[in-house]
Amino acid sequence: MEGSCAAVKTAWSGFYFQGNEKTEMQFDSFVLDNSSVRGGGSDLVGDFVLDGTKNGGLIKFTKLYVGQHALEYEGKLFDLEDGSQKIVGMWSCADQKGDFELLRDLQLERKREAAFNMIVARMKMNVGLLRFFCEDLGLSCIQIFYLMEHKTTPWQFYFTVASVSSGILLSILGPLVEAVNARSCRLAAGEAAEQPPSVDGGAFMCCTGMAHRSEFQTTSKAAVKGLGMGEHELLLSKRRATYRLELEAQEAAYKARIEQAREQSNGELLSGNTDYIEVLMEKPDEPALVPDISIADVIASNKGVRQILSFGVLLYWSYIICVPFVFDLSCEHAIPAESHVIFLCIASFNMFLQIWCAALTKYGYLTLVHAPQKFGASLFLTLLGLFGSYSDIAFIGMIRQCGSHLWIPAGCIYFVGVILAQALPGILMLVLGYKIPAALKLNEMNVLIMLLKPSGS
Repeated sequence: MEGSCAAVKTAWSGFYFQGNEKTEMQFDSFVLDNSSVRGGGSDLVGDFVLDGTKNGGLIKFTKLYVGQHALEYEGKLFDLEDGSQKIVGMWSCADQKGDFELLRDLQLERKREAAFNMIVARMKMNVGLLRFFCEDLGLSCIQIFYLMEHKTTPWQFYFTVASVSSGILLSILGPLVEAVNARSCRLAAGEAAEQPPSVDGGAFMCCTGMAHRSEFQTTSKAAVKGLGMGEHELLLSKRRATYRLELEAQEAAYKARIEQAREQSNGELLSGNTDYIEVLMEKPDEPALVPDISIADVIASNKGVRQILSFGVLLYWSYIICVPFVFDLSCEHAIPAESHVIFLCIASFNMFLQIWCAALTKYGYLTLVHAPQKFGASLFLTLLGLFGSYSDIAFIGMIRQCGSHLWIPAGCIYFVGVILAQALPGILMLVLGYKIPAALKLNEMNVLIMLLKPSGS
C-alpha cells in the first residue's frame, strides 16, 4: 500500500458553505510553496484539482472538478498557536459565493511522518540484513580465518581488522537500531500506519495525473443553491471580524515561540540550533530560500538531480572495481597511499553531492545553516559504509597477490553479494527514482536519508 496513490493522504482537510449547507472536502495532496498552490482531492460534487498562487498570506486558486466546472477560491493564511495552519476565505462561481475553510492539522501531519518513517526504517533494516547475509558474514569469516592462518605485516593486520569492524558494525547494529525505530514509529503513527504515505515522492503528480486521465461520468451531487444575501453578508462580516482578532493573536504567539527557540538553542554547541529549526518548520509554505518539499520529491521529479547523484555513485564503483588491477597490493608492503587518497577524494565528492542535494529543500537548508552538526553522524556513516566496500576489495586483491586461495570464495561473495545484490540494484533504483529510501541506503547516502519526509503534505 505504501506506493499506491490510494494510500496517499495529507494533513489538510476543509469544508465550504453553499447556502446554509456545509460540505466537507478531502485532499489527496495540498502543497503550498513560496508562490504557488497545488493539490487535488474530492467532495460530494466529485474529484477536483487545485492550481493557484500564494502572495504572502493571500491565497488564490482555481478548483477544477475534472470534466465539470471550475470555482475560484480566495482566502487568507492564518498560523495557529499549536503550529497548525488554516486558510479562510470565500469561493465564487458565476453569481454564487460562499465561505470556505481549510485546516492543516499538525498532529495528523506528525502521525503521517511517523508512518512514513516506519516504512523508511523497515527498508533500511532490510538493506542492512541483505548486506549482512550477502556480504559481511562471509567476508568477515574469511578475513578472520586469513589473519589466524597467515603472517601479515602490522599495517595489513590493522587494515583488515578495520575492514571487519566496519562491516560488522554497520550490518549488525544497523538492522537492530532500525527495527527498534520501526516499532516506535509504528506506535507513534497509530491509525496512520495502516495507509502510510508514499516513499517515492511525487504524490501530487501521481494522484492528479490519474484524475486527469480518468473519465468521470458522474453528475454533480450538489446543485448550486441560492441564499438570501442579506443574511449571508451579515454572517460573513461577523466571521471576518473574528478572524482578524485571531490573526493578531496567532502572529504574536508565533513570534514569541521564535524568540524562545532562539534563546533555548544558544548553548547547544554540539546539536546545533534545532529548536529554531523546529519552529520554522511549522510553516511549510514559507521557504528558506528554497521551497519546503520532500527530498524524495526532489529526487523523483528531477532527472538532473538523479543523474548527478548517480554519476558520483558510478565514479565510486568504477574506482572500486579498478583497485585490484591498478595498484600493487603485494604482501611485502602496505597498500599504496595513493589508493587511499583517491578513495577519500571520491568519497568526499559523493558526500558533497549529498549536501548539495540536501540544500535544495527547506529542511536541508535550515539544517545546513543552523545545525550543520546534525550532518556529522550521517557523513561518518557514509564514509564508514564506503570504506567497507573499498577495504573488502583491497583485501581480496591483497590475498590474491599473496598466493592465498581464499581470494576465490571472497571474490565470489563480493561479486554476488556486493556488485549484483547491492551496487547494481542501488544504481538502477536511484536512476529510476524507485523505492528511494532503499536506493539511498544501498548507495550509503545517509545525509539524504536523514531528510526524508512525506510528500504532498
